Amino acid sequence: ENLKEKIERRPSHPGEILKNIWLDELNYTQSGFAALLSEATGGKVKVSTMQTKLSEIINGKRAMSADFAVLLERVLNTSPRMWMNLQINLDIWEAERSELSSNI
Repeated sequence: ENLKEKIERRPSHPGEILKNIWLDELNYTQSGFAALLSEATGGKVKVSTMQTKLSEIINGKRAMSADFAVLLERVLNTSPRMWMNLQINLDIWEAERSELSSNI
């Protein structure tokens, strides 16, 4: 099997994995989890702001950022690299299929 073969199926958005594997399995509500994320910032980011960011990530409207991945590490004890790799895999998959990259 060629390692360079393109992945045909669209990789999952990190937000899908966060919701389906973490939040749902651990019975977190989005608002409850947003409160934990806000606490992880030492209160620098308001719960309401965190709720918006969390919702956008879960719904695939916002990309996973390194800052958010580090917050997830603090709350879930996960690797920030795992979250960023999920985002990178999706970004590359989309770039390979975009009109722009075929013209470069």
